[in-house]
Amino acid sequence: MSNDYQIPENIYSRELCGELYRITQLFPEDQEIKNLLSLVRSPITDESFKIFIDDKNFLISTIKTDNKEIVARMNDFNFIRGGNDKINGIKKAVRLYRELYDKTQELNYFLRSLELIRKVKSVFKDRLVDFEEKTITIFNNLDSSYYQFSLVNTSEFLLENDSKHLLTNISLRLLSKYESENNYSAIKWQIKILNKLKHFTNNDMRIQNALYLEKEGDLLTSEKQERIYYPTILELYTEALKEIKGIADQAVLKDRLSEKIKNEQKGFYELLKKMTISTTLESDYTQWLNSLEIVDFQSGLTALLHLPILDEKSLSDWSENNHNSSLGQFFDKYVHITDKGTVSGSTDEKRFSVNFARNHCRNVIIDLVIKITYRMIQKHPISKNAFASFLMTERSPFIPEGREAFFLEGLYMGFQNNFITAGHLLIPQIENCLKNIVEKNGRNTIKLDEPVQHDNTLGAILSLKESGNMLDGICNKDLLSELNSFLIDGNSANFRNKICHGLTSPAESYHYGIYLWWITLKMVLLTKDFFEIPERDSNIS
Repeated sequence: MSNDYQIPENIYSRELCGELYRITQLFPEDQEIKNLLSLVRSPITDESFKIFIDDKNFLISTIKTDNKEIVARMNDFNFIRGGNDKINGIKKAVRLYRELYDKTQELNYFLRSLELIRKVKSVFKDRLVDFEEKTITIFNNLDSSYYQFSLVNTSEFLLENDSKHLLTNISLRLLSKYESENNYSAIKWQIKILNKLKHFTNNDMRIQNALYLEKEGDLLTSEKQERIYYPTILELYTEALKEIKGIADQAVLKDRLSEKIKNEQKGFYELLKKMTISTTLESDYTQWLNSLEIVDFQSGLTALLHLPILDEKSLSDWSENNHNSSLGQFFDKYVHITDKGTVSGSTDEKRFSVNFARNHCRNVIIDLVIKITYRMIQKHPISKNAFASFLMTERSPFIPEGREAFFLEGLYMGFQNNFITAGHLLIPQIENCLKNIVEKNGRNTIKLDEPVQHDNTLGAILSLKESGNMLDGICNKDLLSELNSFLIDGNSANFRNKICHGLTSPAESYHYGIYLWWITLKMVLLTKDFFEIPERDSNIS
C-alpha cells in the first residue's frame, strides 16, 4: 500500500465509494485500491463475493484500514472464500455490519448480519434473542413494505412464535391502512409478509393477491378519462385471474374477473378504432404513471413488466368487426411499400387491419416505456455493476450459458437511453436464444436433409404454421405472433431484417429499439410465463 493516502474510518456506503474512486484517480497504477473499490461497490451477497473468488485477476487487498465497512466486507469475503480463522472473521463481520446499520440506517447491513448468523447459527446461539428483538424494532421503524418483507424473509429462521404473532398483527394493521390509502404496491408486500409469517397459506396469498389486483383495476377504471389509454387495467384483471388458476371454490371471483377482462378488451378496441397511428402520442399518461409510484429501479421495472404483450385473438376480432375503408371491397390484397418504392410484403384486408392495430399498440407501449425508463433514470440511475448483479441473481433460463455479457450490455444500454445500440446488440441474441429453447425441448433447428446443414433462419423459427412449427406449444402464442410480426413480417415493422441489412435510419433504429429492448426484458425476466422450459434446464433464482 502507498503511504500517500489514507482511507477515513467513519465514511460508509456511497461516500466510501466516492472516496475510493477519488483515490483510484490519484493512483491509477495501484491495483489494490482498484480491487478494494470493486469489493465495496458490489452488493453484499454470497453471489457477489463468489464472482471475485472465481476471478483469477482479483487479489484480496492487504491495505491496512480501520474503516468499519471495509473490515466487515474483508472478513465476510474471507468467510465465503473459506480462509483461515473464518469463525472469528464472521463474528467480526456480524458485529461490524450491525454497527454500520446503527450508524447509517441502511438495511442491507443488518440483513447481511442475519444472513451470516443463519450460516453458523450455533456460533451465535447466545445472541439470537438480541437479534430477534432488534428485528422487531427495525420492522416497526421501517416505512417501506418492501424492506419490511426483506427483513422478515431474511430473519424468518430466528423468529419465535410470539414474535411472528406480534409481526402478524402489525402487518394486518398496515394492510388495512394501505387499503384505505389505495396503496396497492405496499399491499402486495404485506400479503407476502403475512404468507411468510404463516398467517396466509399459499392459496390464501394467491386469493388475496387476486382480490387486491381486482380492486386496483377497479380504482383505475373508476378514474378513467375519455381518450386516455390505461394499459395496466387489463393487465391487472388478467394477472388476478392467473393468481387463482387451479384454486377450487373461486368460481364467483373467476367469473367476475373474466367479465371485467372482456369489457376492458372491448373498451380498448373501441378506443383503438378512433385513434390513428402516431410515433408521438397525444394521450396524457401522467396520472397513470403517478399512480405507479415509480420511485426506484424495482418499481420502474415492475411497471415495465406489467405492460402487456399484444393479444392476437382480440386484434383479429377487432379487424373482423371494423373494416378500414369502403375501398377494401375493390382490392384483393394490400401491399407494403418500402422507402425505396419496392414491395416488401403483400396481405389481405383483415391482416392489414391487424397490422394497423399492432403498429398503433406498439407506439403506445414505446411511448410508455420511454416515460417509465426516464423516471427510473432520473430518480435512481442503476450502475452497471448493480445491474450485472441483478441479472446474475435472476439467472434467466432464456439466456444460454456464456451469453450473459451480451444481455448485460444490451439491456443496460436501455437504462442509459441508448436504444440504437441496444437493438443492434440484442437482435442476434434473441435469435440464438429462441433456437436454444427449441433445442432444449428436444426439437431440431438444423436442416439435416440438406448437403450443407445450416441452421434454420429466424423466419422458420418464428413460423406461425402449427404443422412443424418449431415453437408451437413451447412459446406463448401471442408472443410468437408478435415476434413474427415485429421482427420478420414484411407487412409490418420487419425490424430484424432491416437491422441485419442496414436498412433502418437512426430514428427508426432508436424508435423500434425501444420496443425490442422492452420485449427482450419481458422474455428474460418472465421466461417461464412465455416459454416451456424443461425442468432439468430451469434455473432456480
